Amino acid sequence: MLTLVLAALFWGAWANTLRADRKWRFEFYAFDFALGAMAMALLLAMTVGNAGSSSSFTFEDGMTVASKRNMATAFGGGAIYSVGNVMIMAGVALAGMSTALPVAAGIALLTGVAAAAIGGAPSNGLLVYGGAGAALAALIAAARAQKESALAAPVKKGMHPGWKGFILSCVGGVFTGVSLPIVESSRGGDTGVGAYGAVVFMAFGALAMTPLVDLYFLNLPVQGDAASPLGYLKGAKGQHFLGILGGAMWGAGTIAFFAAADGGFANAPKFLGNEALGYSGAVAGALCGLAIWGEQAGASKARAMLLGAMTLLAGAAAMVFMGS
Repeated sequence: MLTLVLAALFWGAWANTLRADRKWRFEFYAFDFALGAMAMALLLAMTVGNAGSSSSFTFEDGMTVASKRNMATAFGGGAIYSVGNVMIMAGVALAGMSTALPVAAGIALLTGVAAAAIGGAPSNGLLVYGGAGAALAALIAAARAQKESALAAPVKKGMHPGWKGFILSCVGGVFTGVSLPIVESSRGGDTGVGAYGAVVFMAFGALAMTPLVDLYFLNLPVQGDAASPLGYLKGAKGQHFLGILGGAMWGAGTIAFFAAADGGFANAPKFLGNEALGYSGAVAGALCGLAIWGEQAGASKARAMLLGAMTLLAGAAAMVFMGS
C-alpha cells in the first residue's frame, strides 16, 4: 500500500516541473523528461533492484531468464505511453494541471475498467462500475469547468487553448490507460521481465518514441509557432534540469507502482485496483495547479467545478480499488 501511495504522489507531482517554466516548450521538456525517466529506472534497477534476498530474483537475475518477447512488450507499452504522456504535457501547457491531470486520469481509469471487463468480471462489479460512473461524472464536471473558464477568458478566433488541452488530455488518457496493462503483461510467466525490468524497457520505449512525437508537435504545433528540434539545444541548464527532474519523479513512481503489483495479466482485476490508486495522484497534482500556480484564479465557478471533479475522481479511484 505504501509503495502505491508513493507512486500516486510522484505521478501527481511531476507536472509541477513542467508548470514551473511556462516559457520552455513542452516538446523540449518531454525529451528531458524521457532522459530523466530512463536514468532513474536504470539507477533503481541496478541498486534497489539488485538488493534482493536469497529467496527472490534480482534485476540481473530476471534479465537472464526474461524472453525477448516480454522485453519487446514492455518496450512497446512504453512507446504507447509516451504518445499519451506528451499529449498530457500539451494539455498541462494549454489548460493547466488542474484540468489536464484529472481529465487524463479519469479517461485512463475508464479505459482500465473497460480492459479489465474484457479480461473477466471484477470481484465486486457494483463498486468497480460505480467507480467508473463516478469517473465519468468527474469528466463531465471538468468539461463544465472548462466551459466556464473559456467564458471568463474568451479568445477572438479559433479554439480556446483550454479546450485544446482538454481534448489532448482525453486522448492522452486513452493511450496511458491502454499502455499500463500491456507493460504489466510483460511480467507474467517464468520468462517475465519483473517489476524493474518492466520499467527499464518501458522507459527505453518512451525514450525512443518521444523524439518522434515531439517532431510531430513541433511541426504541427498546438501552441505557438512551428519550431526546429534544434531549439532544444538553446535551453538553459535550469530548464533541462526541470525536465530531467520531472522524468526522474515519474520513473521513481512507476517503479513503485509495478513493485506493488503482483505481475501477470491474469491478475487484471487486482492490477486495475492498483491503477486506480495510482491515478488518484492526479487529484494532488490538480490541487497544486490551483493552490500553487493560481490556475483558474479569475473563474470562481470553474474552480468550484474542478474541486467537485477532483472529489468525484478520488471517490471513483477508491471505489474501483476496493472493488477489484
